[in-house]
Amino acid sequence: MNEELEKKVIPDEEITATEAETVNDPAKPECGLEEDILADKAALLKTQLEEVKNRYLRLQADFSNYKRRVQKEKEDLFQMANSDLISKLLPVLDSLEKAEEMGDSGVLQIFKQLRDVLEKEGLKPIEAVGKPFDPTYHQAIDQVVSDEYEAGTVVEDLRKGYCFCGNLIRPSMVRVAK
Repeated sequence: MNEELEKKVIPDEEITATEAETVNDPAKPECGLEEDILADKAALLKTQLEEVKNRYLRLQADFSNYKRRVQKEKEDLFQMANSDLISKLLPVLDSLEKAEEMGDSGVLQIFKQLRDVLEKEGLKPIEAVGKPFDPTYHQAIDQVVSDEYEAGTVVEDLRKGYCFCGNLIRPSMVRVAK
């Protein structure tokens, strides 16, 4: 049996340095197979990390868009609520305007205060007299013959129209020149 072992033993001068390392270290693979497996695992982990990172960035962008959309909807809802309130106040504003025409000074002070508050909140009266008739902003009640204005021009504003924050909330009732 010793003879068999002696035949299998290779003399030291025939073994190269790298062969000696693999012969002496049984944990090291002979063909680099384990290194390939580790490299594959590292590449797989890198791609998984990139996917998770991309998913995270998309989720973060979606959340940011959601926050912006909710804020815009909240502002629109608030504006709509204000628009409804101001629409309900317009008849009061009309009555105060008529009282102003009659010369009641106490009512005149209240009218100016109310008009100032509403204008600061975004209410704008529609200027109609002398302007061309626009069905978007004017509601024609009557047509009259006029020497002063061209045909299709607003002659008289019977009831003021208003826009709130750029949106029409009530058209002007007008008379138009023939």
